[in-house]
Amino acid sequence: MDINLRSFVNRLESLPDNPSPDVLKKCLREMDGRQVPIDEYVNFSEERYKRNVIHVSSKCEVSVLCFQRGQNTPIHDHGGSIGATIIRQGMMTEELFNKQPTGMIVSTFTRRFRTEEFSYVNPATIHRVSNADTGGLVMMNIYFPPLTLMNLYNLENTTVEKWTADMKGF
Repeated sequence: MDINLRSFVNRLESLPDNPSPDVLKKCLREMDGRQVPIDEYVNFSEERYKRNVIHVSSKCEVSVLCFQRGQNTPIHDHGGSIGATIIRQGMMTEELFNKQPTGMIVSTFTRRFRTEEFSYVNPATIHRVSNADTGGLVMMNIYFPPLTLMNLYNLENTTVEKWTADMKGF
């Protein structure tokens, strides 16, 4: 692991167990997470987007997510984790959803983030991330605590599937 990347991870590990979004934002700006070298973790897949874990501990996780054109995540939450995304290459499209009293989810808002922009999610966020751009999308994601459980939603019914960190794929 590159020494600058190691310093970045060490700084994240020095944060409180459950940092506030403001503390996390301040840390990412101070450490300039937009410049941390991640090239060795950029790896695309033809089948679906690729999640490449750089670091995971009991406190936090750092991953590089790589999307080819047209690839997307399922609709999901982060199972209680807060998170930050730094767009390193391309443009991320994020579609946000709300859960209705019936248990169904509905799309509420779509936004786009470009290279070097930050995106943040809180424990209540339900979203789908995609690459609708022509080139590859590369993002560095930070989660507190690490992603060990996520709920996967669909637009057809109220069924919620569970994803756990020991499962293949996502």
